[in-house]
Amino acid sequence: MPVVKYRDAVEEVREKPVFGVGDLVRHGVSRDYAKTLLYRLKEQGKVRRVERNKYTTRGNPLLVAPYLTCPSYLSLWTSLRFHGVSQQSPSTVEVVTSRSRYNRAVEFEGSEIRFYEVKPKMMFGYAYEVHENDRVPVASPEKAVVDGIYLDIVPLEEVGEVISKLDKERLREYASRAGRGVDKKVEEVLG
Repeated sequence: MPVVKYRDAVEEVREKPVFGVGDLVRHGVSRDYAKTLLYRLKEQGKVRRVERNKYTTRGNPLLVAPYLTCPSYLSLWTSLRFHGVSQQSPSTVEVVTSRSRYNRAVEFEGSEIRFYEVKPKMMFGYAYEVHENDRVPVASPEKAVVDGIYLDIVPLEEVGEVISKLDKERLREYASRAGRGVDKKVEEVLG
């Protein structure tokens, strides 16, 4: 019976925050059977379907979101809240990526996961943080502010109260790397 034959492959793949058919294929499962296997696991409630060919065993959108598109990382208000810099509790999990996506938003476990596309040169200023025993790529608070200004989605007056808690030199460095006048806007807020 193939299910028994591929049990180890399935268990190994399920350890990843997000996985799909390709992960099972890399473990020796045929592509057609991998599709069938993931469908059956979903029907049995052993995995959750996040979007087309993306499955998980996790229930926390913070653990799933940055693994739906690579490279990517949690940023903006999600990152600021993660680091305890902001008390705002975002209703959306915000992810920054340098890859184009067909779906800019995904609904998962009652939360919206929203993707923002940046140029590849903007893929810096994040690190892997441990959250619920998983490693999650999260922007530093300074990079989250720079991303918000770069993407022109965070009003400068809202950034002002957060900036007082940040490393000013790192903020200036990240702003100068971003271009698009972000450094001038940061200096305006820093006063």
